[in-house]
Amino acid sequence: MNTYRKTAIIGLSVIALQAITSLANVSAQESLLTTLDKDQDGLISLKEAAGHQKLIDNFNVIDVNEDGYISMDELVASDLTKG
Repeated sequence: MNTYRKTAIIGLSVIALQAITSLANVSAQESLLTTLDKDQDGLISLKEAAGHQKLIDNFNVIDVNEDGYISMDELVASDLTKG
């Protein structure tokens, strides 16, 4: 196999792995939102976040628009399930 072909295969493999990881992260965030969103309004309030220490510790940082709720977009952007 020539060097170009090997490089292309490695590059495509890395891209595929990143896509899979990204989908898994979104799935984890969706699961967290579903679990904590007791009133099923699609948002996590500070009260709903009470049982999740990492979310409480970072609530004001994650709540980018400062409306007092964490949306799915804010949750995904926060990368909360990593690390």
